[in-house]
Amino acid sequence: MASNAEAAWDALNAALEDVTPPCSGLPLFTADSRTDEQRAECESICAADLCDAYAAAAADSGFWAGAERSPKRRAAQNRQP
Repeated sequence: MASNAEAAWDALNAALEDVTPPCSGLPLFTADSRTDEQRAECESICAADLCDAYAAAAADSGFWAGAERSPKRRAAQNRQP
């Protein structure tokens, strides 16, 4: 049985066979850090459900489905009331 991350990746990969997302090839999504302006740009481009499902299951860095996916960013978000 496939893990949640594998199943989410398979679904995302299958969807990407038919559609090229607007974030494809943009280095901004894989940069080590982003300014607030760059983060807002990423948020405006990406918010796909399949991308979000994969990111929640497996992504530990980058900008996925409109959200920063880094341990440092998650720690900061968890500290907010």
